[in-house]
Amino acid sequence: MIADYSAAMTVIDADSHYDKLFTPGQHPLQEWVDQFPRSVEYRRQAMTGDLAAHTPDEDQPPAEEFVVFLPESNTSAVDHAVFEPDAGPPIFVDSSVEERLAWMDKIGIDVTLVNPGSWMLLPDFVGDDRPRAVAAANDFLADELAGATDRLVPVTMLDFGDLDFAVAELKRMRERGSRAFWVEARPVNGMSPAHPDWDKLWGTATELGMIALLHIGNTPAAFDGWGNAGWMRPNGGGMLGYFFYANAMRHQAAEMLLASMVYGGVFTRHPNLTIVLEELLVGWVPSFVDRCDSFGQGDVARRNIRATPLPGLGDQTSLERVLPRIPEMMVFSSDYPHAEGNADPIALFEPELSGLDPALRASFLGENLAECFARMGDPIVA
Repeated sequence: MIADYSAAMTVIDADSHYDKLFTPGQHPLQEWVDQFPRSVEYRRQAMTGDLAAHTPDEDQPPAEEFVVFLPESNTSAVDHAVFEPDAGPPIFVDSSVEERLAWMDKIGIDVTLVNPGSWMLLPDFVGDDRPRAVAAANDFLADELAGATDRLVPVTMLDFGDLDFAVAELKRMRERGSRAFWVEARPVNGMSPAHPDWDKLWGTATELGMIALLHIGNTPAAFDGWGNAGWMRPNGGGMLGYFFYANAMRHQAAEMLLASMVYGGVFTRHPNLTIVLEELLVGWVPSFVDRCDSFGQGDVARRNIRATPLPGLGDQTSLERVLPRIPEMMVFSSDYPHAEGNADPIALFEPELSGLDPALRASFLGENLAECFARMGDPIVA
């Protein structure tokens, strides 16, 4: 019997997803459906795209073989998201307000931040129309969660090519109940997100009471030159080595973004801003904070950065190894209903969770994230 913590504390899920069984003619990006990639290409882009962009064509592993690395339910969600002709029967959770609230009540989760589902990368395939496609995706999620955004909080996608558009979209989506938005760990138009010209975005976010989420799909690694490693040649690393290498460096871009914001003064200019790391593993975060300490910026990192572990991706011992080192930075998430997450996410952290000091357990399950909203003057009310 897993302990029920919900009666004694607020439980906030920092990362869930919303997959939907779309019908022809009713896709949220229907206007661009003829530009959707085949699912084999979509999956490769999602799992290895940064490395694929810097690997010679003759040395690319076959795109269709990457399906072996994606859980079956996620594969089904992707197939249906792009209207694959032979998608087969859906074998993923068809998200809805009713389904999600029932699951949260069963688990004991008070509030969850709802990220896009397996359709999250589709705006990247529509070229110059990406800003409009992003807005359409945002509208879809807000429409789906309308009336329940006190508990099901829609996460806003943005296009940063035009910062004025991004600011306007933040304002528009906050009116629709959003309290969080995706950021990308890359320069845009040759400019770092730490540049003072970006202050209009960071300032607007904190004025609106919105936090930033850095999700794994938004962390492109720098593989220029490194991708030319003879993967598929005799004695090369092969497809398995290629896949592992593509995903072993996801934290690289995250560290570049965080370091730029710490040392570039973003968190000094915007002390109430929060960035939450999602699905990026957490083992490297204490070392990053140690380096910030050595340069006199450790308190800034602890104040403005949060990280959520994901046992399904290798963070099984995070409560033992990492939480004691950065207790104020760790927050809980489920990644539900994606298969690398878990339908019973609190149980996944046991028995370590039950063994924690009650105050530390409460901070991890909800209070650390709740404090980030509260210090902006617009608390999450569970």
